Amino acid sequence: MKKKPSSGLTKKQKSSTVKAAKSGKDIGKKGKTFKKVAEKAAKKYGSKEAGERVAAAAMWKNKKRK
Repeated sequence: MKKKPSSGLTKKQKSSTVKAAKSGKDIGKKGKTFKKVAEKAAKKYGSKEAGERVAAAAMWKNKKRK
């Protein structure tokens, strides 16, 4: 069974992470906002939706690393 990328985080941590990403704050590395990561990935993978999936995966990966 596949785990969700946000597994292991509390509901409060998940909520604060999503709020920070939506407000334009960094998603793990300095200068890397969700929007910037999503736009760059969209160019690479060809669609806005794919870019958002990549940015979300990076966001959760970096959040778990901290």
